Amino acid sequence: MKCSALSLTSVVALLVASAAAGDFVEEMQRDFKMALLPRQLATNLQAFSGKLGGEAAPAITNSGNPERPFEVDGDTFTDFQSAAGRACDNQKNLCANQANSNKGGSLEVGDCDKQNDQCKQAASSATVTSFATLTSSTADFDIFCE
Repeated sequence: MKCSALSLTSVVALLVASAAAGDFVEEMQRDFKMALLPRQLATNLQAFSGKLGGEAAPAITNSGNPERPFEVDGDTFTDFQSAAGRACDNQKNLCANQANSNKGGSLEVGDCDKQNDQCKQAASSATVTSFATLTSSTADFDIFCE
């Protein structure tokens, strides 16, 4: 009988220790959320969000061509500023078409001109103006540079 009491005490102690360890592990996981997260790569570099007449500035995307990496409405460009300028001009044309077809409405072509200036200002002060490119790769890591 003495053996069985010792065994019951050991089992109870083991259960208490396991419960305490489980709480400790959960607490550590809650306090230290460590994980590798995937890098969020920019797919649209358009920095301007204004859209008079419901016309947003077209996206500036990666063409896949390293010589002309910036694409706007099917046209490709060698640098961000040229692509952003085209996107702003395309938006202005769409806006002006809306203003011209909206006879008697409050939207005027002059408003589109002002928005075009704002769009180009947003492009000139944009902080993300390039796509990350894979520079090197090892068995363990892909190295990107911006």
